Amino acid sequence: MSNKFWLLILAAVVSMALILGGCGSKDNNGGENEQAQKDEKIIIKYTHGVGTDPTDPHQWTALKFKELAEEYTDGRVEVQIFPGGQLGSEQRGFQDVQNGVVQATSLAVNNATVFAPSLGFFDLPYLFKSRDEFYQVIDTMWDDINQKMIEESGARTIIWFEQGFRVLTNSSKPVDTIDDLEGLKIRVPKNPMMIGAFKSWGCEPVPVAWDETFNALQQKVVDGQENPYTVINSMKFYDARQKYITDIHYKMWIGPVVVQEQWLQSLPADIRDALIKAGKDTAIAEREFIQELEADALEQLKQNGMEHLGRPKDEDVWMERAMATWPKYYDKIGGTELIGSAVQILGRELPE
Repeated sequence: MSNKFWLLILAAVVSMALILGGCGSKDNNGGENEQAQKDEKIIIKYTHGVGTDPTDPHQWTALKFKELAEEYTDGRVEVQIFPGGQLGSEQRGFQDVQNGVVQATSLAVNNATVFAPSLGFFDLPYLFKSRDEFYQVIDTMWDDINQKMIEESGARTIIWFEQGFRVLTNSSKPVDTIDDLEGLKIRVPKNPMMIGAFKSWGCEPVPVAWDETFNALQQKVVDGQENPYTVINSMKFYDARQKYITDIHYKMWIGPVVVQEQWLQSLPADIRDALIKAGKDTAIAEREFIQELEADALEQLKQNGMEHLGRPKDEDVWMERAMATWPKYYDKIGGTELIGSAVQILGRELPE
């Protein structure tokens, strides 16, 4: 055979090798790209309005969720926490979740009702007589509540945490009966059901912004306020003239941690399931934590000179008057579907 023939054969072999090598290289690069996409972390920006104290329920819940979310996803998720209102107010945080600016935020449920009115059933006074009743309702109705939230706001709750019952403090006098409220001005959030409860008791509720509350108490613009022991202690309200604590026990401080539903559904199924599990496990863990923190907070309040009076002597009167206001708010909370289910779970009847 001629040299020309062998040169043609050699050229063909070299060309084939290059083609096969190129194909192999493409496969390798494709595999590397696929692995790189898999290794790329999903970032969750989580915001709340309280500081960095790891014992504060907002921050504790955020840290616990970060721990479990990163563990359950084998490090494919990174939770970045922005505490102290760095990114704005509680209601701003909810809006940022809706708009995809952040992925998660925690807030008081009465601030969430602006976006999801059905959550207002939690604000009805004396819905829960114990925290165990709250756990019973939330564990049973978790999915039903989320369905309503998604319809109304495009967001869902991934964690429900709590800070115990809201109690009354004031600087003027012991409040042992409902008549003792006469003449007192009590700071309340700008929430119609909470305002309505205090009006039913014959005192003057005064809506004051949260960041103005300490000064309003200190300057005697208002005589008192209502919040859980943990909040009263962390805010050092004993330094703002608050002297007496009455366990009016009318409402729990409940906090949803919300995420955008569209964002959650866009995640890989295994990541989505892991985050939902992390949220529920965080909620369960917070229950034990908050009860220990609450007991410590009350002890510190007493050590700082506050007088703990316990429950009102005529608590039945407080309950009767406040619960009589329920029907006027049913339209504001999207009807009686959720509250009807809650009272049924608790073996009670809906006030008409």
